[in-house]
Amino acid sequence: MLSDTNSSRDNLGVIGLLRGIARFDNFSDRDLKAFISLSKLTTYEPGSTIIREGEYDCWVFFLISGILEIVKDSKVIATLQRNGDLFGEMGVIEGSSRSASIIAKTESIVLGVDASVIDRRLKTNDVYFCYTIYRLFSEVLAARLRNTTTENMQLRQELAALKGTKA
Repeated sequence: MLSDTNSSRDNLGVIGLLRGIARFDNFSDRDLKAFISLSKLTTYEPGSTIIREGEYDCWVFFLISGILEIVKDSKVIATLQRNGDLFGEMGVIEGSSRSASIIAKTESIVLGVDASVIDRRLKTNDVYFCYTIYRLFSEVLAARLRNTTTENMQLRQELAALKGTKA
């Protein structure tokens, strides 16, 4: 279950955690407090499912500490272990079901953000705040696309070498 972070002491602790994540360097303390007001900090035990493949929801998550496994069709396809790793944004941006499950491999602390509230803030003209959040999403997606393109090219070269043709 998600634990609430509404007390001032909890908020200061979460701000401290977020200040340790490079992705939040551009956020002011005011922005971080607004961000935290949309968030829930949760500790997951090993084996706990954070996101279930095929389900719908509007939450985006940041790994604060621990190791998470990305599981697709019951197979581990990747792990998340860097402080600040973002996950769950693709389904939210596309409005589609979750493409994979996220399972805690070790005890993990995760900050969940209700993205539907971000959309509501956009409608109240808090454009800079929303811009900052979506810019963060786009930077993560661009980095993932770059990595996927590099891996795709390497696999094409390996396949061509196996076939004895040029890539």
